[in-house]
Amino acid sequence: MNRTYIGNIAKKHFGKQVMVEGWVADVRDLAKIKFLLVRDISGQLQAVALKGMIEDSLFRKIGRIHPESAVKIEGKVNKSKQARQGFELQIQKLDVLADSKTPLPIDTSPKSKTLIDRRLDYRFLDLRRSNIQAIFKIQSTVVNAFRQFFMSNDYIEIQPPSIIATATEGGTELFPVKYFEKTAYLAQSPQLYKQMCAISLEKVFTVTPVWRAEKHNTPRHLNESRQMDIEVAFADEFYVMKVLEEAVKYIVEEVNRQNKKELDILDLKLKVPKSKYFSYKEAISLLKKNKIPIENGDDLPPEGEKKLEELYPNTIVFVHSWPVKLKPFYIWPKKDNTTGGFDAIYGGIEISSGGQRVHLPEILEKQLKLKGLKPKDFEYYIDSFRFGAPFHSGWSIGLERFTMALLKLGNIREACLFPRDRIRLTP
Repeated sequence: MNRTYIGNIAKKHFGKQVMVEGWVADVRDLAKIKFLLVRDISGQLQAVALKGMIEDSLFRKIGRIHPESAVKIEGKVNKSKQARQGFELQIQKLDVLADSKTPLPIDTSPKSKTLIDRRLDYRFLDLRRSNIQAIFKIQSTVVNAFRQFFMSNDYIEIQPPSIIATATEGGTELFPVKYFEKTAYLAQSPQLYKQMCAISLEKVFTVTPVWRAEKHNTPRHLNESRQMDIEVAFADEFYVMKVLEEAVKYIVEEVNRQNKKELDILDLKLKVPKSKYFSYKEAISLLKKNKIPIENGDDLPPEGEKKLEELYPNTIVFVHSWPVKLKPFYIWPKKDNTTGGFDAIYGGIEISSGGQRVHLPEILEKQLKLKGLKPKDFEYYIDSFRFGAPFHSGWSIGLERFTMALLKLGNIREACLFPRDRIRLTP
């Protein structure tokens, strides 16, 4: 008999034999009837065994099954007013495919009160909870919608290296790697490589892991994360801000279309966001008026990002024209000491930064020196702009950050399968 996924059982199966495989979420052992709550990735159902309807040995065996054991059940689908789904499975055969140890190290019910650190220690079990599965089903839609959007707009997907010779973002916050007789680093960003691709391939995107050795320990930072990046030739920062706006709207539309069940589980209703554009000076002025302690020359603090969400709910807030000192060396500097750089804030948190890049070698060398970096260390990168490199722009969206903002999660670790932060390296 072929397997039937629980979520696919419908009225057409009433009175028919099916075989399901999944995990036992709960067992209720009564004298003459036993109930198993069984789930697979598609849903859950109530399976029942009636004394006298099956062999006594199997009836007793069912009562001894441990929660989270993997089972295979054959039986008949019956209509049931008592069961939440409106049907139940009358057990005729049952095999325990893999027994579970007891007691469980964490609570695997949807309303688990187990603390997040403990849950992450046993993430493989935590992933069996329906609300946790909902997060990662939605995140899967986010990544695929990102790809679909850019593939349908004639972008080329690239695969940049994750081992690099020099700092991408500047600074010393890098993870060193022994690379034969040399010292290399885990990539902070695909930045330099996506630029070198864009000046020939014109429109590129990538989804790639990045690593930053910043000693943060906050609910919004990870030391390993996934980035969704684009880079476009013959485009300024305002062009790619509009692209970001359209991409995010498309992603939200796709989540609404594909993940109705998961949004219900998380008790969320998503609306396609609006957009709002401010210069850096306008944003600072607005925040000061709203009693956020900030001055010109400061980065936006978390409370400032949250205030922008309060003032403009369900809006992607773009803050552009940042000062030179607050942006990386590869962001285009302007004559008024501002840059072609921008940040995008959504759901009260920065989800993206980007801008127009430096495409002229002499300005690039000057910017590197200004940031305390050695042009010699970036010779391969600088040389790539000596042969007809057009102006170009791009951005990056942090996948976990975006998921956190979209689903209103309180901790970015909820949006990462196996987080890597300052203290966590396993599982």
